[in-house]
Amino acid sequence: MEKAEKQYVNVSHKSFLIILKYIPYIIAFGYAISTIGDFFECDFIGLGYMFHLSITSWVFMLLASFVFKYCKVHRLPLYYIAINEILNVTDYYIGIPISVIHFLILHLLIIFLFISLYIYIYVKDTKKSFTTNS
Repeated sequence: MEKAEKQYVNVSHKSFLIILKYIPYIIAFGYAISTIGDFFECDFIGLGYMFHLSITSWVFMLLASFVFKYCKVHRLPLYYIAINEILNVTDYYIGIPISVIHFLILHLLIIFLFISLYIYIYVKDTKKSFTTNS
């Protein structure tokens, strides 16, 4: 293989890994905006089409995160997406017997919980790596 081809393969592999690593954050942000917009009767149909995942896509991204050994922090958006989707599907098909404002508060609590978990895990891992390097 020529040197130029090898560089192209390396760049494409690195690009794929970076995109795979950060796309769950983008999707989770789209889910949060779409969910909050639904409560305020702002219908973000385009966001729904762009960001909502099928189960197979979600499973692929989760398995890829394990295969490429991403840390727990990078799986948190995937878990948020799963919980958000389970709540929405359950409410749509079965119905959760709470008011709309309480459902919004539930979603905001879930968003706050995942942001808090992200900060906690990130700081814990950063502190651990800082103390081992010193």
